[in-house]
Amino acid sequence: MNKKSVNLGTCLMLIFLAVVTTANVCVFGMTEMYNRKLGDLQAAEAKYDRLEELMAVVDKYYVGEYDMDAAMDGVLAGFIDGVGDKWSYYCNAEEYEALKESNANSYVGIGVTISTEYEGGYAITDVTGGSPAEQAGLRPFDVITSVDGVGTDTFEDYSALVNVVRGEEGTVVNIGIRRGEENLTFDITRAAVFNPGIEARMIGEIGYISIDGFDRNVDVEFAEELNALVSQGAKGLVFDVRFNGGGYVDVMSNMLDLLLPEGTIITMSDNSGETTEYRSKEGQISLPMVVLTNEYSISAAEFFAAVLQEYGVATVVGDHTTGKGYAQTIIPLTEGAVNLSTLKYYTPKGVSLADVGIQPDIEISLSDEDFYNFYSLTDEQDTQLQKALETLGVQPAPVEPVEPEVPAEPVTEPAGEETDPETQP
Repeated sequence: MNKKSVNLGTCLMLIFLAVVTTANVCVFGMTEMYNRKLGDLQAAEAKYDRLEELMAVVDKYYVGEYDMDAAMDGVLAGFIDGVGDKWSYYCNAEEYEALKESNANSYVGIGVTISTEYEGGYAITDVTGGSPAEQAGLRPFDVITSVDGVGTDTFEDYSALVNVVRGEEGTVVNIGIRRGEENLTFDITRAAVFNPGIEARMIGEIGYISIDGFDRNVDVEFAEELNALVSQGAKGLVFDVRFNGGGYVDVMSNMLDLLLPEGTIITMSDNSGETTEYRSKEGQISLPMVVLTNEYSISAAEFFAAVLQEYGVATVVGDHTTGKGYAQTIIPLTEGAVNLSTLKYYTPKGVSLADVGIQPDIEISLSDEDFYNFYSLTDEQDTQLQKALETLGVQPAPVEPVEPEVPAEPVTEPAGEETDPETQP
């Protein structure tokens, strides 16, 4: 076999060419990467240039005065609004603190649920048991007309009123009330108020549980009340999630676990496609069930109904629900936070409720009058509840007409949430 020798000069030349080629490739790759990064940076600068341009115009021509921090809060809120997701929103620092309290299901205040504006004030639709408001003598259907001597007509909106009523624990707030023809004032000392998320009672032989929201500790309350109703001999169960705005996915899952056989409760996927699944364990309460819904059954509330409906263990009675299919995570920022849709969620059968909602098995609506007087209806006057009881084999009670008292789209005095990001469907 012939062998050809390669001299030293040729070897060195080959090595040199290889080094040069490799260097050129590396330089080319780095140049391409640099150009891409430069392009991204220039695009980002162009976006910020638009903001700087607007700020310069305001500074040069605006005849009034403005607060830069408030303006920046508006910019951040506008950015999230521009994302186009109606479930995501920005909170400034003050709003974030209130949200944390609200989702924790306790807050410092006086302990009332109030409506939107009503006849020159804000009507009280509910007074929390044991709260400072109850101890002071406030009643449902009292109308708040002033706070610390300032008329409610001067407040920009409901939130502004709530912020004034709330305050530091141990401080006193003066509340002006119109009660019928009387005008009264009450000095009330603010205190920590716990909002019970569950109302439970027997209606004949049927156990009734109203769920206000799926906030912290509601799953513990739910388990206790459910066991109590079963111990009292309930032959069926009604779960009322009307006007329920949702809450935490783990709280909802813990509650459904008591009502379902072993299996999937909810599947959630993030923007990378990674999925998380919540499952129920073996063992369930085997009683006939009905879930009451309306158009304000949102998020975890409608999902609660949808899962029980899919498993065939409950009949859904009431109105078609909103249709929400994204879960939000509250993510703290340097100042404030963003409540951002970070997950899509699906029923055990893989169905998204987004923009679809759930169709009740038995669709029945309250009259407009009864809807606006929802919190003052008796069981006999609540036609949706009567249909639920009828579905469980209870004959409906005769309905007596109710005089309209407080047209209210109820909004609860905020109460908040954990500081770490947590997910709410």
